[in-house]
Amino acid sequence: MDWLEAQNVSHEVHNVTTADGYQLQVQRLPHPGARAVLLVHGLLGSSLGWVCLGPERSLAFQLHQRSYDVWLANLRGVAPYGRQHIDLTDVMADFWRFSFHEHGAYDLPAIIDHMAEVTGGEQQDRGGGRGPSADGVGEEEEEQMPRQVLLIGHSQAFNAFLVLCSVHPRFNHRIQLMQALAPLARLHRQVRFDSFQVRHLMKFVKKRQKGNNFEIFPPGYFRKICQSKRDLCEYYTKQLAGSSQSNKRLLEAFNYENLLQGGSAREIKHLHQIWKSGDFISYDYGPVENMQIYHRVEALSYNVSQITVPIVLYFGETDAVATPEGVHEIYARMLMSVKSVRRINSPKFNHLDFLVSNDIKSLVNDKLIEQMEQFLEGRLPYVIE
Repeated sequence: MDWLEAQNVSHEVHNVTTADGYQLQVQRLPHPGARAVLLVHGLLGSSLGWVCLGPERSLAFQLHQRSYDVWLANLRGVAPYGRQHIDLTDVMADFWRFSFHEHGAYDLPAIIDHMAEVTGGEQQDRGGGRGPSADGVGEEEEEQMPRQVLLIGHSQAFNAFLVLCSVHPRFNHRIQLMQALAPLARLHRQVRFDSFQVRHLMKFVKKRQKGNNFEIFPPGYFRKICQSKRDLCEYYTKQLAGSSQSNKRLLEAFNYENLLQGGSAREIKHLHQIWKSGDFISYDYGPVENMQIYHRVEALSYNVSQITVPIVLYFGETDAVATPEGVHEIYARMLMSVKSVRRINSPKFNHLDFLVSNDIKSLVNDKLIEQMEQFLEGRLPYVIE
Protein backbone atom coordinates (compact mmCIF):
# COMPACT_ATOMS: atom_id res chain seq x y z
CA MET A 1 0.00 0.00 0.00
CA ASP A 2 1.60 3.28 -1.15
CA TRP A 3 0.39 5.22 1.86
CA LEU A 4 1.93 2.80 4.36
CA GLU A 5 5.16 2.69 2.35
CA ALA A 6 5.31 6.49 2.38
CA GLN A 7 5.03 6.38 6.17
CA ASN A 8 7.84 3.83 6.24
CA VAL A 9 5.64 1.40 8.16
CA SER A 10 6.32 -2.33 8.07
CA HIS A 11 3.28 -4.04 6.59
CA GLU A 12 2.07 -7.07 4.67
CA VAL A 13 -0.44 -7.41 1.83
CA HIS A 14 -2.73 -10.45 1.84
CA ASN A 15 -4.96 -11.53 -1.04
CA VAL A 16 -8.23 -13.15 0.02
CA THR A 17 -10.76 -14.80 -2.32
CA THR A 18 -14.40 -15.02 -1.23
CA ALA A 19 -16.66 -18.03 -1.80
CA ASP A 20 -18.36 -16.14 -4.66
CA GLY A 21 -15.14 -15.15 -6.41
CA TYR A 22 -14.27 -11.61 -5.27
CA GLN A 23 -10.55 -11.07 -4.70
CA LEU A 24 -9.88 -8.68 -1.82
CA GLN A 25 -6.63 -7.10 -0.71
CA VAL A 26 -6.21 -6.99 3.06
CA GLN A 27 -3.35 -5.07 4.70
CA ARG A 28 -1.66 -6.09 7.94
CA LEU A 29 0.58 -4.26 10.41
CA PRO A 30 2.02 -7.47 11.84
CA HIS A 31 2.70 -8.44 15.41
CA PRO A 32 2.81 -12.25 15.12
CA GLY A 33 1.51 -13.94 18.25
CA ALA A 34 -0.26 -10.82 19.52
CA ARG A 35 -4.03 -10.36 19.75
CA ALA A 36 -5.50 -9.84 16.28
CA VAL A 37 -7.64 -6.75 15.63
CA LEU A 38 -9.61 -6.38 12.39
CA LEU A 39 -10.64 -2.85 11.33
CA VAL A 40 -13.62 -2.76 8.94
CA HIS A 41 -14.60 0.33 6.95
CA GLY A 42 -18.11 1.59 6.26
CA LEU A 43 -20.08 2.57 3.16
CA LEU A 44 -17.84 4.04 0.40
CA GLY A 45 -14.83 3.66 2.70
CA SER A 46 -11.64 1.61 2.56
CA SER A 47 -8.72 0.60 4.75
CA LEU A 48 -7.17 4.03 4.10
CA GLY A 49 -9.67 5.62 6.49
CA TRP A 50 -7.86 3.95 9.41
CA VAL A 51 -4.40 5.31 8.46
CA CYS A 52 -4.96 8.61 6.60
CA LEU A 53 -4.19 10.88 9.58
CA GLY A 54 -0.74 9.35 9.95
CA PRO A 55 1.13 7.56 12.76
CA GLU A 56 0.32 10.10 15.50
CA ARG A 57 -3.47 9.99 15.25
CA SER A 58 -4.79 7.12 13.14
CA LEU A 59 -6.27 4.14 14.97
CA ALA A 60 -4.38 1.45 13.03
CA PHE A 61 -1.02 2.93 14.06
CA GLN A 62 -2.10 3.44 17.67
CA LEU A 63 -3.14 -0.19 17.98
CA HIS A 64 0.07 -1.39 16.35
CA GLN A 65 2.17 0.76 18.69
CA ARG A 66 0.41 -1.01 21.57
CA SER A 67 1.53 -4.36 20.12
CA TYR A 68 -1.73 -5.54 18.58
CA ASP A 69 -1.65 -7.55 15.34
CA VAL A 70 -3.61 -5.12 13.14
CA TRP A 71 -5.50 -6.18 10.00
CA LEU A 72 -7.26 -3.71 7.67
CA ALA A 73 -10.21 -5.08 5.69
CA ASN A 74 -11.17 -3.97 2.20
CA LEU A 75 -14.62 -5.16 1.19
CA ARG A 76 -15.82 -5.78 -2.37
CA GLY A 77 -16.20 -2.71 -4.56
CA VAL A 78 -13.51 -0.66 -2.84
CA ALA A 79 -11.05 1.07 -5.19
CA PRO A 80 -8.47 -0.24 -5.80
CA TYR A 81 -8.34 -3.04 -3.22
CA GLY A 82 -11.67 -4.78 -3.88
CA ARG A 83 -11.95 -4.51 -7.66
CA GLN A 84 -10.86 -7.98 -8.73
CA HIS A 85 -12.98 -11.08 -9.36
CA ILE A 86 -12.24 -14.54 -10.73
CA ASP A 87 -14.73 -14.17 -13.62
CA LEU A 88 -16.07 -10.59 -13.60
CA THR A 89 -14.59 -7.15 -14.21
CA ASP A 90 -15.71 -3.93 -12.54
CA VAL A 91 -17.31 -2.62 -15.74
CA MET A 92 -19.90 -5.43 -15.65
CA ALA A 93 -23.28 -4.93 -13.99
CA ASP A 94 -22.99 -8.31 -12.23
CA PHE A 95 -19.85 -7.18 -10.40
CA TRP A 96 -21.91 -4.51 -8.59
CA ARG A 97 -24.77 -6.78 -7.50
CA PHE A 98 -24.00 -6.49 -3.79
CA SER A 99 -24.87 -4.59 -0.64
CA PHE A 100 -23.78 -4.98 2.97
CA HIS A 101 -25.42 -8.44 2.91
CA GLU A 102 -22.60 -9.79 0.73
CA HIS A 103 -20.03 -7.95 2.85
CA GLY A 104 -21.25 -9.92 5.86
CA ALA A 105 -22.14 -13.21 4.16
CA TYR A 106 -18.99 -13.54 2.03
CA ASP A 107 -16.27 -10.92 2.58
CA LEU A 108 -15.90 -10.96 6.36
CA PRO A 109 -15.94 -14.79 6.66
CA ALA A 110 -13.21 -15.08 4.02
CA ILE A 111 -11.06 -12.41 5.70
CA ILE A 112 -11.46 -13.76 9.25
CA ASP A 113 -10.80 -17.35 8.14
CA HIS A 114 -7.67 -16.17 6.29
CA MET A 115 -6.45 -14.37 9.41
CA ALA A 116 -6.94 -17.56 11.45
CA GLU A 117 -5.03 -19.60 8.88
CA VAL A 118 -2.08 -17.16 8.82
CA THR A 119 -1.84 -16.60 12.58
CA GLY A 120 -2.38 -20.31 13.33
CA GLY A 121 0.44 -21.19 10.92
CA GLU A 122 2.75 -18.63 12.52
CA GLN A 123 2.04 -20.04 15.95
CA GLN A 124 2.94 -23.55 14.78
CA ASP A 125 6.13 -22.24 13.10
CA ARG A 126 7.19 -20.67 16.38
CA GLY A 127 6.61 -24.05 18.02
CA GLY A 128 4.47 -22.38 20.70
CA GLY A 129 1.41 -24.34 19.79
CA ARG A 130 -1.77 -24.56 21.82
CA GLY A 131 -2.71 -27.75 20.00
CA PRO A 132 -2.87 -31.25 21.43
CA SER A 133 0.49 -32.22 19.89
CA ALA A 134 2.30 -29.48 21.82
CA ASP A 135 0.92 -29.77 25.32
CA GLY A 136 -2.15 -31.96 25.35
CA VAL A 137 -4.56 -29.03 25.30
CA GLY A 138 -7.84 -29.90 23.56
CA GLU A 139 -9.10 -28.37 20.34
CA GLU A 140 -11.71 -26.31 22.16
CA GLU A 141 -9.03 -24.41 24.06
CA GLU A 142 -6.85 -24.17 20.97
CA GLU A 143 -9.71 -22.31 19.25
CA GLN A 144 -9.66 -19.61 21.93
CA MET A 145 -6.20 -18.18 21.37
CA PRO A 146 -5.08 -17.58 17.80
CA ARG A 147 -8.44 -17.75 16.13
CA GLN A 148 -10.47 -15.18 18.01
CA VAL A 149 -10.45 -11.67 16.61
CA LEU A 150 -11.27 -8.27 18.06
CA LEU A 151 -13.46 -6.38 15.60
CA ILE A 152 -13.73 -2.61 15.18
CA GLY A 153 -16.08 -1.25 12.52
CA HIS A 154 -17.31 2.11 11.30
CA SER A 155 -20.87 2.81 10.20
CA GLN A 156 -22.23 0.17 7.78
CA ALA A 157 -19.54 -2.29 8.98
CA PHE A 158 -21.94 -2.94 11.88
CA ASN A 159 -24.61 -4.08 9.40
CA ALA A 160 -22.09 -6.44 7.80
CA PHE A 161 -21.21 -7.78 11.27
CA LEU A 162 -24.91 -8.43 12.06
CA VAL A 163 -25.29 -10.31 8.77
CA LEU A 164 -22.08 -12.28 9.43
CA CYS A 165 -23.23 -13.53 12.84
CA SER A 166 -26.81 -14.18 11.66
CA VAL A 167 -25.92 -16.07 8.47
CA HIS A 168 -22.83 -17.85 9.87
CA PRO A 169 -23.51 -18.44 13.61
CA ARG A 170 -20.00 -19.95 14.10
CA PHE A 171 -18.61 -16.40 14.07
CA ASN A 172 -20.38 -15.72 17.35
CA HIS A 173 -17.54 -17.76 18.87
CA ARG A 174 -14.80 -16.40 16.64
CA ILE A 175 -15.28 -12.71 17.42
CA GLN A 176 -14.19 -11.79 20.92
CA LEU A 177 -15.57 -8.23 20.95
CA MET A 178 -17.23 -5.88 18.44
CA GLN A 179 -16.69 -2.14 18.89
CA ALA A 180 -19.04 -0.26 16.57
CA LEU A 181 -18.35 3.39 15.73
CA ALA A 182 -21.45 5.25 14.49
CA PRO A 183 -23.36 1.97 13.89
CA LEU A 184 -26.40 1.67 11.63
CA ALA A 185 -29.23 -0.83 11.79
CA ARG A 186 -32.85 0.30 11.50
CA LEU A 187 -33.04 3.80 10.04
CA HIS A 188 -36.76 4.67 10.12
CA ARG A 189 -37.35 7.96 12.01
CA GLN A 190 -33.83 7.71 13.36
CA VAL A 191 -31.85 9.79 10.89
CA ARG A 192 -31.41 13.55 10.72
CA PHE A 193 -32.19 14.07 7.08
CA ASP A 194 -35.64 14.49 5.60
CA SER A 195 -37.57 12.65 2.93
CA PHE A 196 -36.75 15.40 0.38
CA GLN A 197 -33.01 14.72 0.81
CA VAL A 198 -33.61 10.96 0.60
CA ARG A 199 -35.69 11.37 -2.60
CA HIS A 200 -32.96 13.57 -4.08
CA LEU A 201 -30.34 10.91 -3.39
CA MET A 202 -32.47 8.03 -4.75
CA LYS A 203 -33.20 10.04 -7.91
CA PHE A 204 -29.45 10.39 -8.38
CA VAL A 205 -28.95 6.62 -7.82
CA LYS A 206 -31.67 5.73 -10.37
CA LYS A 207 -30.21 8.14 -12.92
CA ARG A 208 -26.79 6.53 -12.60
CA GLN A 209 -28.26 3.03 -12.93
CA LYS A 210 -30.21 4.02 -16.05
CA GLY A 211 -26.92 5.21 -17.52
CA ASN A 212 -25.41 1.78 -16.68
CA ASN A 213 -23.27 3.31 -13.93
CA PHE A 214 -23.66 0.69 -11.22
CA GLU A 215 -20.90 2.15 -9.10
CA ILE A 216 -21.96 5.02 -6.92
CA PHE A 217 -19.53 7.93 -6.34
CA PRO A 218 -16.49 6.41 -8.10
CA PRO A 219 -12.99 7.56 -7.06
CA GLY A 220 -12.36 11.13 -8.20
CA TYR A 221 -16.11 11.91 -8.36
CA PHE A 222 -16.17 14.07 -5.22
CA ARG A 223 -13.00 15.93 -6.17
CA LYS A 224 -14.61 16.90 -9.49
CA ILE A 225 -18.01 17.83 -8.02
CA CYS A 226 -16.55 19.76 -5.09
CA GLN A 227 -14.42 21.88 -7.38
CA SER A 228 -17.41 22.91 -9.50
CA LYS A 229 -20.15 22.98 -6.80
CA ARG A 230 -18.29 23.86 -3.64
CA ASP A 231 -21.28 25.39 -1.79
CA LEU A 232 -23.45 22.33 -2.37
CA CYS A 233 -20.57 20.10 -1.32
CA GLU A 234 -20.00 22.06 1.88
CA TYR A 235 -23.71 21.93 2.73
CA TYR A 236 -24.03 18.15 2.37
CA THR A 237 -20.69 17.50 4.02
CA LYS A 238 -21.68 19.53 7.06
CA GLN A 239 -25.20 18.06 7.21
CA LEU A 240 -24.45 14.41 6.66
CA ALA A 241 -20.80 13.68 7.25
CA GLY A 242 -18.63 15.94 9.38
CA SER A 243 -19.07 18.54 12.09
CA SER A 244 -17.60 22.02 12.10
CA GLN A 245 -14.45 20.41 13.58
CA SER A 246 -13.56 18.63 10.40
CA ASN A 247 -15.55 20.35 7.66
CA LYS A 248 -12.48 21.95 6.08
CA ARG A 249 -10.51 18.76 6.45
CA LEU A 250 -13.22 16.76 4.70
CA LEU A 251 -13.24 19.17 1.78
CA GLU A 252 -9.57 18.68 1.08
CA ALA A 253 -9.17 16.50 -2.00
CA PHE A 254 -6.64 14.31 -0.17
CA ASN A 255 -9.25 13.14 2.27
CA TYR A 256 -11.87 12.56 -0.38
CA GLU A 257 -9.41 10.34 -2.20
CA ASN A 258 -8.68 8.40 1.00
CA LEU A 259 -12.09 8.29 2.65
CA LEU A 260 -14.46 7.79 -0.27
CA GLN A 261 -13.44 4.91 -2.49
CA GLY A 262 -16.61 4.00 -4.34
CA GLY A 263 -19.35 1.46 -3.74
CA SER A 264 -22.41 -0.05 -5.35
CA ALA A 265 -25.74 1.64 -6.06
CA ARG A 266 -27.38 -1.41 -4.46
CA GLU A 267 -25.76 -0.50 -1.11
CA ILE A 268 -27.66 2.79 -1.13
CA LYS A 269 -30.87 1.08 -2.28
CA HIS A 270 -30.60 -1.51 0.51
CA LEU A 271 -30.23 1.23 3.13
CA HIS A 272 -33.22 3.00 1.54
CA GLN A 273 -35.30 -0.19 1.85
CA ILE A 274 -34.39 -0.43 5.55
CA TRP A 275 -35.29 3.23 6.01
CA LYS A 276 -38.70 2.66 4.36
CA SER A 277 -39.52 -0.66 6.04
CA GLY A 278 -38.46 0.34 9.55
CA ASP A 279 -36.85 -3.07 9.99
CA PHE A 280 -33.40 -4.59 9.51
CA ILE A 281 -34.12 -6.69 6.40
CA SER A 282 -32.16 -8.41 3.66
CA TYR A 283 -32.19 -6.87 0.18
CA ASP A 284 -35.70 -6.86 -1.30
CA TYR A 285 -35.55 -7.99 -4.93
CA GLY A 286 -39.33 -7.93 -5.36
CA PRO A 287 -41.77 -10.86 -4.95
CA VAL A 288 -40.63 -12.98 -7.92
CA GLU A 289 -36.88 -12.84 -7.26
CA ASN A 290 -37.44 -13.07 -3.50
CA MET A 291 -39.19 -16.42 -4.06
CA GLN A 292 -36.20 -17.68 -6.07
CA ILE A 293 -33.60 -16.45 -3.58
CA TYR A 294 -35.30 -16.58 -0.16
CA HIS A 295 -38.16 -19.02 -0.99
CA ARG A 296 -40.67 -16.47 0.27
CA VAL A 297 -42.39 -13.37 -1.12
CA GLU A 298 -40.86 -10.89 1.32
CA ALA A 299 -37.23 -10.13 2.16
CA LEU A 300 -35.79 -11.82 5.25
CA SER A 301 -35.51 -10.16 8.65
CA TYR A 302 -32.14 -10.94 10.20
CA ASN A 303 -32.44 -12.58 13.61
CA VAL A 304 -30.11 -10.29 15.55
CA SER A 305 -31.43 -11.46 18.92
CA GLN A 306 -29.39 -14.68 18.49
CA ILE A 307 -26.08 -12.77 18.31
CA THR A 308 -23.95 -13.42 21.39
CA VAL A 309 -20.77 -11.43 20.61
CA PRO A 310 -20.15 -8.73 23.27
CA ILE A 311 -20.71 -5.29 21.68
CA VAL A 312 -19.70 -1.73 22.58
CA LEU A 313 -21.50 1.07 20.69
CA TYR A 314 -20.18 4.62 20.18
CA PHE A 315 -22.20 7.59 18.93
CA GLY A 316 -21.66 11.26 18.18
CA GLU A 317 -24.07 13.89 19.49
CA THR A 318 -24.72 15.47 16.06
CA ASP A 319 -24.40 12.38 13.84
CA ALA A 320 -27.00 12.72 11.09
CA VAL A 321 -26.87 9.04 10.10
CA ALA A 322 -26.09 7.03 13.24
CA THR A 323 -28.07 9.31 15.53
CA PRO A 324 -28.09 8.93 19.33
CA GLU A 325 -31.70 7.70 19.02
CA GLY A 326 -30.72 5.12 16.41
CA VAL A 327 -27.81 3.80 18.46
CA HIS A 328 -29.97 3.50 21.59
CA GLU A 329 -32.53 1.61 19.50
CA ILE A 330 -29.79 -0.93 18.63
CA TYR A 331 -29.04 -1.25 22.35
CA ALA A 332 -32.75 -1.80 23.12
CA ARG A 333 -32.95 -4.62 20.55
CA MET A 334 -29.70 -6.28 21.59
CA LEU A 335 -29.76 -5.99 25.38
CA MET A 336 -28.07 -9.35 25.86
CA SER A 337 -25.06 -8.48 23.67
CA VAL A 338 -24.46 -4.77 24.17
CA LYS A 339 -22.09 -4.28 27.09
CA SER A 340 -21.67 -0.50 26.89
CA VAL A 341 -22.99 2.52 24.95
CA ARG A 342 -20.60 5.47 24.82
CA ARG A 343 -21.18 9.07 23.73
CA ILE A 344 -18.21 10.85 22.18
CA ASN A 345 -17.43 13.70 24.55
CA SER A 346 -17.89 16.59 22.12
CA PRO A 347 -20.95 18.81 21.54
CA LYS A 348 -20.50 18.45 17.76
CA PHE A 349 -19.44 15.08 16.41
CA ASN A 350 -20.74 13.74 13.12
CA HIS A 351 -20.47 10.59 11.01
CA LEU A 352 -17.02 10.90 9.44
CA ASP A 353 -15.52 12.64 12.47
CA PHE A 354 -14.88 9.09 13.74
CA LEU A 355 -12.14 8.95 11.09
CA VAL A 356 -10.95 12.53 10.54
CA SER A 357 -11.67 14.68 13.61
CA ASN A 358 -8.71 16.80 14.70
CA ASP A 359 -9.21 15.40 18.21
CA ILE A 360 -9.72 11.79 17.14
CA LYS A 361 -6.94 10.44 19.36
CA SER A 362 -8.33 11.77 22.64
CA LEU A 363 -12.04 11.62 21.76
CA VAL A 364 -12.21 8.23 20.05
CA ASN A 365 -9.07 6.13 19.79
CA ASP A 366 -7.78 6.38 23.37
CA LYS A 367 -11.27 5.62 24.73
CA LEU A 368 -11.79 2.72 22.35
CA ILE A 369 -8.44 1.11 23.25
CA GLU A 370 -9.14 1.65 26.96
CA GLN A 371 -12.58 -0.03 26.66
CA MET A 372 -11.07 -2.94 24.74
CA GLU A 373 -8.34 -3.51 27.30
CA GLN A 374 -10.80 -3.28 30.18
CA PHE A 375 -12.93 -5.90 28.41
CA LEU A 376 -9.92 -8.20 27.90
CA GLU A 377 -9.10 -7.89 31.61
CA GLY A 378 -12.70 -8.69 32.56
CA ARG A 379 -13.45 -5.29 34.06
CA LEU A 380 -15.42 -3.42 31.40
CA PRO A 381 -17.91 -1.14 33.22
CA TYR A 382 -21.55 -1.37 32.11
CA VAL A 383 -22.21 2.22 31.09
CA ILE A 384 -25.13 3.42 28.95
CA GLU A 385 -24.71 7.09 27.99
